[in-house]
Amino acid sequence: MKKQKTLLVTRITNFSKDIILLYSNLPYTQIVLLYHSNKDLKDLKIPNNIEVILCESLIKINREINNLYDRYKDYLILPDFWGDEFSKYSIKTYNKTYNTKINSKIFKEKDIMMEFVGQVGKKNYFRTSYRDLINMSYSEIKTKIGQTFIIKPTNASSSRCTFKVDSTNSFDEIKPKLSRVFEYIIEEYIWGELYSVDVFLDGEKMYLLAYAREIAMIELSDKNKFSSKFLENYWEEIRKHFNFILPIAYHIDFSRLSKIEIWLLDELRQRLESVSYKGVIHLEYKYDKKEKKIWFLEWGARYGGYRKSFIKKVYYTSHLRIPYYILCDNDTSRFRQIKWNIYSFKEQEDNLNLIRVKTNFLETTNYINILKKTWNIFEVSFQKFLKDYYKENFSIKIKSIDFYTKYSKWYNFFPFYKDTSTKLDYILELDDENFDKFKKKKFKIIEKTFFHDYK
Repeated sequence: MKKQKTLLVTRITNFSKDIILLYSNLPYTQIVLLYHSNKDLKDLKIPNNIEVILCESLIKINREINNLYDRYKDYLILPDFWGDEFSKYSIKTYNKTYNTKINSKIFKEKDIMMEFVGQVGKKNYFRTSYRDLINMSYSEIKTKIGQTFIIKPTNASSSRCTFKVDSTNSFDEIKPKLSRVFEYIIEEYIWGELYSVDVFLDGEKMYLLAYAREIAMIELSDKNKFSSKFLENYWEEIRKHFNFILPIAYHIDFSRLSKIEIWLLDELRQRLESVSYKGVIHLEYKYDKKEKKIWFLEWGARYGGYRKSFIKKVYYTSHLRIPYYILCDNDTSRFRQIKWNIYSFKEQEDNLNLIRVKTNFLETTNYINILKKTWNIFEVSFQKFLKDYYKENFSIKIKSIDFYTKYSKWYNFFPFYKDTSTKLDYILELDDENFDKFKKKKFKIIEKTFFHDYK
């Protein structure tokens, strides 16, 4: 039998010898990189199995995807587009390759999402325009939804313009912060702890790729975990802008999945099977272990933040190879069945735990001001400072730190609600003993590290 020729199409924003090596070693017959940058590539030697196409606009991305199906008619074309903004191109590509008609709005527009999942995501909600929302009263919404509810845009990401409301005063306070550019969904507030699962689907089966506990600032508030000093310094800013930010996320072994979590995954798998969905999903839900209740929150057709790093380090698998293994080679040898049509990785790195730590800023902050936190910027690296800080203040020994940073032209970091183009995040690697210590002290760690308040 003649082997199926395959093509991977993806978008990249930077180019290097390492990136060329990464893609040239993938098992696909051909790789197409839609390149969004002005950097000259003439000094880089590009292998024959990699084609680079300059794409300065979203319109050109659409056009080039369509052109691939004319130019590579006998290839199985598979996508890898990351992030909420570009996930629609993955869905478009899978639709064209497998002749499906999946509406990308079921992963983006929150009311359409809730209609699609049906009773699996049962909760009170309704959609409204900015104008109508501004003219509503708290008591009017309370009658429909309940005493405590969330107001958020139907299609924004990163918790932008998302607010918790539980009184007339809190509703009046957030009205000036609402943006007229959005439509809004109002839904009941769900209590419990936040979890996420990243999965890949082949149209029928669900493959679990990452399972994580995520902690939002609002959880610390719900559980009264903030210290009086922290509240004095930061509560006003947190309440205004940071309530739904996730300062910490850490991976959990799949064996810790409860029966009710597996039930939720299977219910959602069945909904996705009904439309023959293929591709990745990042799912978020809340789980109240004491009450043994679970609630679907939302999902996206993309990987969760830094989950690709989790998968590579803990489960020895590049996310770029997963579509090839499952859809091209029908190779599921890396997975074991945990329930009918639900699978998880068989092997993982022992004694290795990953924690994604997100930091932020109250005002525009130059990187020199961050380095000053080390108290000796000429002799102590920021990485060494953090390792020493965790050890001295929390008795936690860190194996290694990987930084993920973006700063402005003038080396500034901005508060996320003013500008999302910058970040200072990092992933900690811990052994089992120190991971247990971290989980016990996580709330204190958030207080000290989120705003870089190293005292």
